[in-house]
Amino acid sequence: MIITGATGKIGSQISKLLNSQNINFTAISRTKEKLIDLNLSNMEIIEGDIDSADIWMNEPTINADDILFLVRVNDSFKILEDAKKKGINKIIFLSSASINHKDSEHSENAQDHKLFEDKIKEMGFNYVFIRPEAFMSNALYWSGLFKYSKDELNWPRLSAKYASVHENDVAEVVVEVSKSFDKFQGKVLTLTGSNVITQKYMLSEIIKQTKSQLILKEQSLADFEIYMSQFMDQKYISLREADWEYSFNNKLEITDTISTILDREPLTYREWVSDNKDQFQL
Repeated sequence: MIITGATGKIGSQISKLLNSQNINFTAISRTKEKLIDLNLSNMEIIEGDIDSADIWMNEPTINADDILFLVRVNDSFKILEDAKKKGINKIIFLSSASINHKDSEHSENAQDHKLFEDKIKEMGFNYVFIRPEAFMSNALYWSGLFKYSKDELNWPRLSAKYASVHENDVAEVVVEVSKSFDKFQGKVLTLTGSNVITQKYMLSEIIKQTKSQLILKEQSLADFEIYMSQFMDQKYISLREADWEYSFNNKLEITDTISTILDREPLTYREWVSDNKDQFQL
């Protein structure tokens, strides 16, 4: 198996799981030092990225019968062309559940991922598409608020909802799919947590587990946009606002995909906070 984005949250967890099961794999990263630090005995490290796939796919450890785990980066179709030239025909693509949403035709995120899915189909690959809802780890963008807010923690749209999924569940599903690829070939797997949770619950759970004295208060969208403009482009601010509005107007669907494949309930947001609460403290 070939893991692109191997130093990311999903890629690194996939690597650890494969190694724990004594499965040999190749990890691709622009910063191989981070992979070396993982100290995984079954991992072959290749320094590179998606745009340089024509080079690293010629390495002797890359074989035509490998499964390619792919994350969409920079809308680059070049890696698909390079994979075809190498003879690789099996792809597990980390896509997005935003494709499933009723407003997907108006969502840039959904359309970008759908375009990549369609290209994989068009080029004749055998595939499995993994469509997770929002990652629980997205909550890490609140870490600065917790570390530097005084007395109050202000955030808008507290009643907005997510069907967030733990990144470890996503990684474990990918590993199970890779071990039984033919069983899952051609399927679209939508991954969610076990329930729908609000932003108010998510923030309150962090406050509770970190024993913070911050008081949670609703922020206006105008103040939110002014604050967030210091840290991200308007494009990404608008994406978050669109997600919130969608959750007000549509029911978020919960799937049993994780429990069916892993034979256990999905990991909870409470468990995610317990594992990551240090990220919200100075």
